[in-house]
Amino acid sequence: MLLMLATLAGHSSRQQRRLSRESSMGPKKRDARKRKTEDALGEEGECEERRDSRKKKQRENKKYIGAHVGIQGGIWKAVHSCTEMGGSSFALFLGSQRSWKRPALDHTAAAKFREQCSLHEFDPAHILPHGSYLMNCGSPKEDVFEKSQALLVDELSRCSLLGLNLYNFHPGSSLGSITTEQCIDKIAGAINHAHQQTPAVVTVLENMSGQGSTVGGKFSELKSIIDRVGDKTRVGVCLDTCHAFAAGYDLAAEGGVKAMLDEFDLQVGLHYLKAIHLNDSKGKLGCHLDRHEDIGKGHIGISAFRDIVNEPRLDNIPLILETPGRPGFEYAEQIELLYSLCEKN
Repeated sequence: MLLMLATLAGHSSRQQRRLSRESSMGPKKRDARKRKTEDALGEEGECEERRDSRKKKQRENKKYIGAHVGIQGGIWKAVHSCTEMGGSSFALFLGSQRSWKRPALDHTAAAKFREQCSLHEFDPAHILPHGSYLMNCGSPKEDVFEKSQALLVDELSRCSLLGLNLYNFHPGSSLGSITTEQCIDKIAGAINHAHQQTPAVVTVLENMSGQGSTVGGKFSELKSIIDRVGDKTRVGVCLDTCHAFAAGYDLAAEGGVKAMLDEFDLQVGLHYLKAIHLNDSKGKLGCHLDRHEDIGKGHIGISAFRDIVNEPRLDNIPLILETPGRPGFEYAEQIELLYSLCEKN
């Protein structure tokens, strides 16, 4: 009996303390906690709504439009950024752009990235990591070439750890010190070396604007690199619209997009096309300047981008913005614009 009374007394005392805490908390604190819970549920609902909207656009158009996103705060934040802007694909850097030597990719961070990709239903085929701008795999300077080759291996290893199977980079430059053919030999040699050191990941060459002594402004140069790569299943191309226009491919002309893709198919082969970088151009046709502009605001113009998002040969590959953006017309607005140009299949 005494034990029962003691137990009841203890229970009553705990209940009084809980009621006292809630009472002392006051209506403002209770309301704040309630609002926090409601906000979390609201954010989850918004996330699902955005995902459903994205999937609907993908089903209707077979176009995976997105943008290059940052990794500040953790590499998995790239997934959050893409979903926030309504993207269906994304690009990202895999580490600092300022240093040749970087800390190893944290396994916990990599696992979190893979988890977020799965949660938000991003297929690795629609994620295109971008290579470091420090790299020049065609450099005539032996120290730069060696560091570039080592960095290429490191970047492909990071892709593997993240569960990704594509990796995009700028081929390289002769710096005017060696011939284009010698530069191409070095680029292909670096790729073959990296393939021997790493599994599965496809190295995706980017076409260039033809500025200076860069290689890859002509489709024939990209094909020459591919011809020298041993494992053809592990090499592809990402076409940048600004670079192509600056190099002399007239996307702005009526039928210009179709003509460019026909030429690419003839020179390289459409089966090598893995992605598109969507950028308008500040420079005029054939200017050889790598100057990106917002969609519809440059010399390429909106009609070409309408043709791109309705071109069936570009179905099911990542179409990624690298535009500068401006107030009221950032990535989210440009993605929305591009999807609005799609004519439903």
